[in-house]
Amino acid sequence: MEDGTKTAGGAPLRILARLDAGERSSRGMVGGILRYAALHHDVEVRLYGPGTPYRRPEEFRDWRPDGIVVGEPLGRTLEVAADLGVRAAVLSNVDPPADLPLRCAGVFCDNAAIAAAAADFFAGCRVKALGYVGDVLPGRAPEPVWSAERGAALRDRAARLGLPFSSFAPPARRHGAEAERRALGAWLAALPRPCGVLAANDMRASVVLEACRAAGVAVPRSVLVLGVDDEEFVCRQTRPTLSSFVMDWDGGGFLEAETLVELLRGRRRRLPRRTFGILGIARRQSTGDTNEARLMVARAEEFIAEHATTAGIGVGDVAKAAFASLRLLQANFKAVTGRTVLGAIQEARLAKACELLSETNAPIGEIAGLCGFRGTSHLKELFRRRFGRTMRAWRGG
Repeated sequence: MEDGTKTAGGAPLRILARLDAGERSSRGMVGGILRYAALHHDVEVRLYGPGTPYRRPEEFRDWRPDGIVVGEPLGRTLEVAADLGVRAAVLSNVDPPADLPLRCAGVFCDNAAIAAAAADFFAGCRVKALGYVGDVLPGRAPEPVWSAERGAALRDRAARLGLPFSSFAPPARRHGAEAERRALGAWLAALPRPCGVLAANDMRASVVLEACRAAGVAVPRSVLVLGVDDEEFVCRQTRPTLSSFVMDWDGGGFLEAETLVELLRGRRRRLPRRTFGILGIARRQSTGDTNEARLMVARAEEFIAEHATTAGIGVGDVAKAAFASLRLLQANFKAVTGRTVLGAIQEARLAKACELLSETNAPIGEIAGLCGFRGTSHLKELFRRRFGRTMRAWRGG
C-alpha cells in the first residue's frame, strides 16, 4: 500500500459509520453514505451503533476498516479507530482535534445558512426582534461549536436587518429542569413582541414551547418558534406543533463518504471544513400567522396531510381537528388557501393515487381504497377531470 492511495490487492475501501436509528438526522446521513457506496462499487460500508447488531467499533477488529465517520459524543472512538488500523476519519459537526494522528476532516451542516434563513423567515413575519436558545445547559459540557455558530450567525443577521437580538443564558448553576424552564419563561416574556426565536434543535425548541406555555406567552401570537432537524416524533407532539428546518441529511452523508474517500486516496492529511445545506422549513403551528384563521387552517391542513387517505374521513372530521365549526372552517379555508376543504382532501388523495400508479404495481381496482375513495368509478372520474387522462394512461407514461 503506497501512501494510502489504494487498498492491498485492489480490495474495496472499507468505511465504518455510526448509526443511531432513533434519530432522523443519523438515519438520513447514513442513507447518504450508503447511497455513495451504491454508486461506487469500490467502497464497502458497515454500521455500528443503536439500532444495529454492533454497538462498538471494536467489534470490527477483524474487518479492519480503512476509514470511519463519527459524530458526537466522540469519547474514545478515535483512539479505538486508530488501534483498528483506521487511516482517516470524517467527523460530523465536530472540528477534528489538532493533534489527531489520522487523516481527517469535519463535515458540518451550514449553520450560517440556517441562521440566515431563520432571520429572513422571521423578518417576513414582521417580528420586532430575534432570539436564540442554544444547546447549552448549566452544569453540563460547554455549548457545542455548531450551536454557538448558529447563535452568532443569527446575531449578525439580526444586526444587518436592524432587529434587536437576545440570546438566552441559562442559570449559572444547575438547579433542575424546572428552574431552567422558569428562567427561560422570564426571558421569553421580556422579549419585544412579536419575536422570532430560533432554537438550536427540536428538543430545545420543545423546551421553549413548554416555557412559553408555563409563562403565559402566546405562540405564535407573541413568539414564533423555529427548531432545526424536523424530528417528527418531537415536532408533532409539541403544543402547538413545531415548525422546523429540514436539513439535507442525505446530501450531508454523501458528502461525508466522498470526503472520506478523498482523504484515503489523496495525499493531504487534513481537508478544510465542508458544509451541506437545508431543504426548507416544515411549517407547523408554532410559526403560524397571528391571524386565528391561519392557525385554524394550519391545523386543518396538518390533519388532511396525515389522514386524507383514511377511508371515511370527511370535512366534518377536519373541522373537529381544527377546533372549529364546519361553516367557519370552510369560510376561513377558502379565504386563506383559495380551495375548499373537500378539494384539499381530494387533492391529497389524488396525489397518493399518482404515487401508487408510478411507484407500485398495485391493481387500479385496489388503488381507490388505498387512497381513501369509496369507489373506483369516483376516483377514475376525478382523476380524468384533474389530469386529462385515464389512470391506465398515466401508469403507462
